[in-house]
Amino acid sequence: MSEYEILDLLASIAADQTAVIAQLVSLHLAMVVGIYYFLHRSGLAMKIALFVLYTLGFAMLVGMMANQSQLIVGARQDLFAIAESGARLSSMGNAMMAQTGGVLTSWVSLVANIAIFSLWIGTAAFLFFWKRPEGGP
Repeated sequence: MSEYEILDLLASIAADQTAVIAQLVSLHLAMVVGIYYFLHRSGLAMKIALFVLYTLGFAMLVGMMANQSQLIVGARQDLFAIAESGARLSSMGNAMMAQTGGVLTSWVSLVANIAIFSLWIGTAAFLFFWKRPEGGP
């Protein structure tokens, strides 16, 4: 692959990851709205079935994110191989190498993982333990 193709792939991966994050948030918000308006009154069997379906969708989206992350690692290794072969990387290639390999990227990944699993755990707690106040809307 040429440097241009690798950089194009990385841009495509970034767009895909953004779309998956939007889908995760949408899935979570749909679940919260459903719990608030009618699922808090349903029985345990319905809550368990719905949580299993929610978990399957959530796991699928998180798996898609993991696949995209592996593509980033592979693309970064290809950029390293181009640089090691003696070819000079463009300033964009150098910037991408610095951005995807730094400490900040590791911290962003850690925080993103914590946030994603906090959504899942929070939804489980909300579904199974939250009770609507008697005088509420």
